[in-house]
Amino acid sequence: MMDIFQKVVLLILGQLPLLIARIPPFFPCDNNEIATEVYCAHRQLNDIPFFTSINVTFLDLSHTKIRKMGQHKFSGIQNLITLKMKWNCDPKNLRTNNAYCRVRIEKDAFRSLHNLTYLYLAGNSLTMLPWLPESIKVLDLESNCLFNIIIPFGTPHLEQLLLTKNCYYENPCFQSFYIHEDVYKELSHLKNLTLGYNNLTSIPVGLPASLMTLDLKENTITEIPEGAFAMLPNLEDLNLGWNCQRCDHAAHLCFPCPNNASLLLHPNSFYAINSSVVYLTLRGNSLNNFPEGLFLPLTNLKWLDLSDNYLAHTIRNGTFFTELKQLTWINLIYNFQPLGKFHDLILSPHLGNVSNLETLLLSGYFFGTMSEQSIVVLSRLKQLKILEMRMNFISYFNMRTLGMLPSLSRLDLSQNILSYLPYNVSHGYSLEKGSQDSIVFRDYSDLPMLPVSVHMYQTESESDMCRSNMTIFEMWHFNQKFCQNKFTIDLSQNNVIFLHEDVFDGMENVVCLNLSYNYASQALRGRLFSRLKSLVYLDMSYNRIDLYYRDAFSELNKTLKVLDLSHNEYHFRMMGMGHRIEFIQSLSNMEVLNLANNDISGRIDPRLSSSSVQYMYFSGNRLDIMWEEEGQTYINFFQDLRKLIYLDISQNRLHSVEQPILCNLPVSLQALTISNNYLHYFPWLSLTCLGNLSHLSLSGNHLSYLPESVTEFPPDFSLLDLSNNWISHLPGQFFSRAESLQCLYLNTNRLVVLNLQSLPPLLKNGTSHQLLTLHHNHFSCDCYNSGLEEFLRTSTTRIPNLTTDVRCEFPESLQGKSVLTVDQSNCQIYGGLVFLLSTIFTCAFIALPLLRHLYGWDVWYCLQILWAGCKGYLHPSASCSPKQYDAFVVFDTNNQAVRDWVYNELVIRLESSGYRRFSLCLEERDWIPGLSCIENLHNAVHSSGKTVFVLSNGTRNDADEATVNGVIRQTFFMVQQRLLDEKVDVAVLILLDKMFPKLKYLQLRTRLCRKSVMSWPRNPQAQPLFWNQMRTALSSDNLKLYDNNISEGFI
Repeated sequence: MMDIFQKVVLLILGQLPLLIARIPPFFPCDNNEIATEVYCAHRQLNDIPFFTSINVTFLDLSHTKIRKMGQHKFSGIQNLITLKMKWNCDPKNLRTNNAYCRVRIEKDAFRSLHNLTYLYLAGNSLTMLPWLPESIKVLDLESNCLFNIIIPFGTPHLEQLLLTKNCYYENPCFQSFYIHEDVYKELSHLKNLTLGYNNLTSIPVGLPASLMTLDLKENTITEIPEGAFAMLPNLEDLNLGWNCQRCDHAAHLCFPCPNNASLLLHPNSFYAINSSVVYLTLRGNSLNNFPEGLFLPLTNLKWLDLSDNYLAHTIRNGTFFTELKQLTWINLIYNFQPLGKFHDLILSPHLGNVSNLETLLLSGYFFGTMSEQSIVVLSRLKQLKILEMRMNFISYFNMRTLGMLPSLSRLDLSQNILSYLPYNVSHGYSLEKGSQDSIVFRDYSDLPMLPVSVHMYQTESESDMCRSNMTIFEMWHFNQKFCQNKFTIDLSQNNVIFLHEDVFDGMENVVCLNLSYNYASQALRGRLFSRLKSLVYLDMSYNRIDLYYRDAFSELNKTLKVLDLSHNEYHFRMMGMGHRIEFIQSLSNMEVLNLANNDISGRIDPRLSSSSVQYMYFSGNRLDIMWEEEGQTYINFFQDLRKLIYLDISQNRLHSVEQPILCNLPVSLQALTISNNYLHYFPWLSLTCLGNLSHLSLSGNHLSYLPESVTEFPPDFSLLDLSNNWISHLPGQFFSRAESLQCLYLNTNRLVVLNLQSLPPLLKNGTSHQLLTLHHNHFSCDCYNSGLEEFLRTSTTRIPNLTTDVRCEFPESLQGKSVLTVDQSNCQIYGGLVFLLSTIFTCAFIALPLLRHLYGWDVWYCLQILWAGCKGYLHPSASCSPKQYDAFVVFDTNNQAVRDWVYNELVIRLESSGYRRFSLCLEERDWIPGLSCIENLHNAVHSSGKTVFVLSNGTRNDADEATVNGVIRQTFFMVQQRLLDEKVDVAVLILLDKMFPKLKYLQLRTRLCRKSVMSWPRNPQAQPLFWNQMRTALSSDNLKLYDNNISEGFI
């Protein structure tokens, strides 16, 4: 026996190293390949996991539920360099709910981290700081509750201190933020200090001279005193924005200075010997002018933000520009005059002295036209590359003047009211009146609008190998590729509803032109764009262009490479109207064509023909109608795009793709996107028709199964996206020939069991270059799926969200748990025995309660009878003593009112009067002294013909609850026992109170034998009837008085 026990112990101990080796080293967190970085962010952690490793240098605990940081939590990773624990408890007003939370860090929590250099603790509602290692260089304390800092940090090597948003309207502290001068004295190496959003009322004193960046935005500073930064010779970036806020177009809560005053600046506010300031922000300070000489000390200033002020007139005649000779970037947006608009733009002549200026932002200034004087001023800026004039209500702009700005590479005139109608163009340089459409103005964001992009194939957590094939792009990629540092004009969101040749006069050198969001509604003919000799990128999305004529865009055939015609559905939605896209045949250099979201459904050319187009975007149309027509007119729709390498036909409401359609796609195709349709069928066996296909996206469809047979894949087929479908099973042979498949997306499906033999060869024993997504499936964590847990623990294939979102769905007891936490050892050792024992126990646990419910009382009664027989007791029927009393009257002897009624009414009426006298047994009168209470009670019940219960609800305890006398309770049990033993019902109930609790027994008794339950009448005239009923109840057999309608189920 001992030998068997030793073998079992050795077997179990032998399995432990294997099990430990399989568990990820930092579970439930992820780590990088060399196990130096651990990622625990966005996990439902309530405590810091304890890790032991000398290699870990980075730990991220952000966005968790950790509320306490203990003293020894990091003792196992003493070489930690970077610790992030951010946004675990937002300040109160920033929380999505009002639940109380606060992170508490024990004083010596970081005592063992001697190498800690970067510490990020933002968004934790901290009110005090623990001991900090001297080695810290970066300390992030943003969005906490630290607003009165007196004690130095003890970190002499600190270089970055981030204290933004510790005291402001979303995180109120109801006082001014304060840092003692002694705190700064030890920070001799501090370079970056952020104190924005802190209710500061003045410039902090005692700042270290080593500072290079100082952020004081969104405070309540009203004055910059002279020499405020004179002791900061290394300061390069100074942000003083939004201290005296302009509130007439504020997007958020706005806090102006008293009396709407501007930030008070003195001539020497920025004075410093050999100032190093390069970036200066004075945005949103209600400034209307500058004191003379303010910017003279800033000899290195290159970047100046003066937006959101009241500088409308200063821009027209200010002299401060002469002090900015080294400036390369200036922001003057939203300096419009309140409730006013200038007829034309007039720029200060002194602006032309800023000879190094490269970027000028003039959006939100509100003027109608560009004056010749302004053009002359701008022409003096020989380095000017970017000119932005969005949202200005410009009604006319003479493009011929662009010849005076030879260095210009980007002109942004979007969000204006330019119309270029023929009768306006003839007026020449300027217009007195243009389009006055008042509804054009919208509250757009401060940043320039990005080019309109089409949603394309995009996967999450892709490896470098999955992204290396450059056949999958979005439209913004082509904008960067062809337009970066090239002459670009943005005319989007204007009123250019009709295009003609003169519109483009002066745009001969334009490379990229954006005409989107103009609602231009016309049929294009040749020569319209003939003056655009260098045009490469043309965006005409969100218009109403009619593409019927063959010679549309033909004048651009030598240069045009990218044409965006998406969201031009207006004419395509007209019932019965024909359409033609033959114009693409003549565009011999066009590489990218975007026809997405046009609702194209028919009455169009049966074929698209081009020898140059490589990227075709056809999402958001109606191929479901085109490919389901009888006769299959459009079965060869894309076949003649002979150089096509990428095709996007997502969002076309397709329910299936038949074999002829797939095989009639261009053989040159390398990437195909059919995502976000309603596909329930795909011709997998015909996939080899596309011999060059390497990427296929079928995500967001209704695919529920894959073929059971062996499927041939193209030789270079490397990526397959099946995410967001209804697939519940992977056939064993489906991927057996997918020898090049390296990236497989199976997330968000309905997989229950994953057969490892069904995976592609490269993913079974892959490397970090291979990718397999499995999260958000319905995995079963039973023995039938034990191979999944084994694979996840041992595979080197990259599996995103493995520790967070690869969870069990079945059985219910494991629902929501990570697959990696399930112990599968029982599936290998004694599995059959465990199953048998569990079956037996299950059956027993089901049967025992059922038997107890059905026969429990009978078994108990039989056991009691047997036990009584063993002790010599006789069955009640063996005692044939005659009845001594007609009735035993039981009542609460402590209730004086009941006693009086029994002795003065009941005894007198039944024993001393009437045509029949009854012999009553009373506790206080007839019980034999010396016998125990229970013996007297037993004799009284069994020697009486009936037992009368006199009940009243007058007896109450200290809690004012009705109570029942113990003798009455025991008597009731004995009467019920006689009913079971002798089959006689001897109970008679008298209720003395009119209102009596609705007890279930009384209600049942009243329904079963109404004459045995009587109430004492309050009307004296009815009392004789009561005593007559009482004599009848004592003389009769209760069983004969039962209600026949319900008594059959009880007798």
